[in-house]
Amino acid sequence: MAIPTQDPAGYYIWGVSGQAVVIHLRLDVVDRLAAEVMRGFGAMPKRGAEIGGVLIGTIRPGVPAIVRIEDFETVPCEYRRGPSYLFTEEDGVAFENCFRRLQPSASPLAYGVGYFRSHTRDGFSLEAGDIELLDNFFPGAASVALLIKPYATKVSVGGFFVREYGVFPEKTPLEFPMHRREILGEEPASRRPLMEARPERVLDRRIESPPLAAALAAEKIAEAEPTVTAAGPPFPEQPSPRWRSSWVWFPLTFVFLLLGVALGYQLALTAGARGAANTAQEFALSLSVKKTGDNLSVTWNRVSPAVRSAQKGLLEIDDGGYTKPVVLDAAQLQNGSLIYRNASQSVRFRLTVYPQSRVSVVETLEWKQ
Repeated sequence: MAIPTQDPAGYYIWGVSGQAVVIHLRLDVVDRLAAEVMRGFGAMPKRGAEIGGVLIGTIRPGVPAIVRIEDFETVPCEYRRGPSYLFTEEDGVAFENCFRRLQPSASPLAYGVGYFRSHTRDGFSLEAGDIELLDNFFPGAASVALLIKPYATKVSVGGFFVREYGVFPEKTPLEFPMHRREILGEEPASRRPLMEARPERVLDRRIESPPLAAALAAEKIAEAEPTVTAAGPPFPEQPSPRWRSSWVWFPLTFVFLLLGVALGYQLALTAGARGAANTAQEFALSLSVKKTGDNLSVTWNRVSPAVRSAQKGLLEIDDGGYTKPVVLDAAQLQNGSLIYRNASQSVRFRLTVYPQSRVSVVETLEWKQ
């Protein structure tokens, strides 16, 4: 049974009945930690890069002991062993230097009280490298560890680990959302009708195909109508009626011939332009976004020829400074929708589908609150 989680001083209270440690986590730290974790998550393809560092605050002894987390400091990693937060010898020196600066003797008002790490691996538990680091730098009974599991389409999840009889448990006894609003159970800040949150559309359609490019080029050529001029030979000063008739019909025939050629050329260009416009319309993805509660509902035209023939796609999400690529297979593309939990009030979506080899269709949409 969980203890109360709301603190009027702006903290989330984490703890389980009977546990020797209760943690007071400042809510603005939740927001900033979540943003840092998502930046690392979007920095590398596939499962994303993990980040880590030191939790800063104070420990008040007692039964239970109260650990107050007021801030954090990230410690960089070279990622020479892949996207996991695993140290080389140089990384370990950087962590040790950070830890020494945050000792109670050097900073009595706020010091290192534990360790945090984002977790993009399978499962959700401390691993051997984490426990070795904790035993070396945070051996105290009240020292804590925080793991954060990031997700591309929903709120990240956090979980604290506290020693029980000197040993860290395999699983956290209590997970919590890394989102201030969900922690406190608050309603969304803006309760305007959905129609008022109008997405600002910035369309960027590109059809990279030689036949389509030629048709689109024809549309541009059609904008400049060809000008035809013709001039006949000078008339004689005193022609006979027979020769005068011939001199009149020769230039007129030539002019009519040129006009016929020009008219046929114009009709061909118009037909090509219309074909290009129809082709571009068929390949439109119709990307759209609307606010639904705390989430953004992203949809596209699942019956578009480009989507129906594509075997893969890529949705790139740029949310308040971090970018997350979401790879879509054929089934996900034809589903035509995706739910995304935004972290900022301005999110840019860029959908790319690949209907054929060396052919891509791209559409971009920017949503603003």
